[in-house]
Amino acid sequence: MDAAVARALHESDFRLTAPNGFGDTVNHYAHSMAVFEGKVYVGTTRGVIQAHRWNLARPDIRPWPVQSPDIIHDVPRQAEIWCLDPLADHWTRVYQAPMVMATNGSRMVPRYIGFRGIGVFQGASDDKPCLYVSTWAPQIAEPPDILRSVDGVTFEPTTRPPFSPMVRSFRTLQRFQGRVHTTPTSSSKGARLISDSIGSDSTIYATDDVQRSPWRPANDEGFGNPDNVTIFEMEEFNDHLYAGTVNPVSGFELWKTPGGDLPYRWTRVLQHGAGRGIFNEVGVSMCAFNGALYVGTGVLSGGYHRAMRIGPAAAELLRVWPDDSWELIVGDGRRTDDGLRYPLSGYGAGFDTFFNGYVWRMVCHEGRLYAGTFSWGQNVPWLQLSIWPPDALALMDRWGRDALTTSRGGAELWSSADGERWEPVTVNGFGNRFNWGIRNMASLPQGLLVATANPFGPTVVQQQDRGDWRYIDNPRGGCEVWLGREGGWT
Repeated sequence: MDAAVARALHESDFRLTAPNGFGDTVNHYAHSMAVFEGKVYVGTTRGVIQAHRWNLARPDIRPWPVQSPDIIHDVPRQAEIWCLDPLADHWTRVYQAPMVMATNGSRMVPRYIGFRGIGVFQGASDDKPCLYVSTWAPQIAEPPDILRSVDGVTFEPTTRPPFSPMVRSFRTLQRFQGRVHTTPTSSSKGARLISDSIGSDSTIYATDDVQRSPWRPANDEGFGNPDNVTIFEMEEFNDHLYAGTVNPVSGFELWKTPGGDLPYRWTRVLQHGAGRGIFNEVGVSMCAFNGALYVGTGVLSGGYHRAMRIGPAAAELLRVWPDDSWELIVGDGRRTDDGLRYPLSGYGAGFDTFFNGYVWRMVCHEGRLYAGTFSWGQNVPWLQLSIWPPDALALMDRWGRDALTTSRGGAELWSSADGERWEPVTVNGFGNRFNWGIRNMASLPQGLLVATANPFGPTVVQQQDRGDWRYIDNPRGGCEVWLGREGGWT
């Protein structure tokens, strides 16, 4: 079938290729994904929900959904990289973070607890394209590195970007005009994480040679706005590099540059959360499709940024054209500085699902755009109702907590051939309500690969008949990877 008119994949077209966190349910997030020399590489982040209990500010959840030790370092959190050979249909673990002595000498800790970004790049001193991996280090380890692999088997650290020692991770590795770009993400204070999504400075750093050349700033910090606390995501479109910020004061901003000498000259495309303010706190995801850039939004911490008291709120999907004009595809209709905007898809924020706090990832596959969400619907049984807005309470009164969790628990995946008319692929995490996010996707000749975030392992708390709560083994915990192709697998 012509890719331009390929039908949307449906849940029945997918099969599970990697269940239960690649066999270890502490592999919670399939946090990064890249195709390298015909194979797929996935980097995991481990012990996510246990870490949330340890760090500040913790969610208002009781009881805690996953059994967690009092000391986070008692969780086995050595991050892993897994490789899929699509022709052999087989996953192999190619790397596991080593254990090292903590910087305070107190105990052995994982060198890395997560791999938030993987990209393919050929630097000035690389003989061929190499696989580069951005890492996440625990608070009492050395600062994070960028790993390099020539063959997809051996991974070695390279020169670190010039981040503050407070920085614990960086996520995006974005190619543009012969350079690779990255930004600091999470920062710590002492042994505690301040935020896993906000770095020590809001600067993009770039280099044309990860092995040897120094990293240099590509922009003024925060693009001159101190309320832009982090550069969250980047994407190349129309021969420009686009960057989306986190702005908890007035809403995210979108900037673009034609490149050139460092630091680049930048132009602001969107501000004030595209007229929605702080309910579009962050530009989460971007994808070029059919001559436009699609931008998924959100509020940090899955739709409710507790530290800044923003939300809960559902995410939006925007469409930006090369001339900087923009349209609202999914979201709340409103008057903006650019005029009246209403959702061209007919769907309100979150694809009409209040629990969809991010449009987390997008990808083009066989002429269609796929957009995956993060949903906190599976958390309903444990949430304190005092934080809920009236519309969410009305849904619970109508459906009940258990029914809400069953029907709206799990992430959603949507598909469109034109960017305006959307249809669901799955609205329940591929039948697993513990898949709270579509974290990564890749278009392969063999089909669409979809990887999830699922932190509900190895146990999950369940209410008993007499009303008390007990931790039980969760057979559907840990990240999953699904492969879908037209016509399915039967």
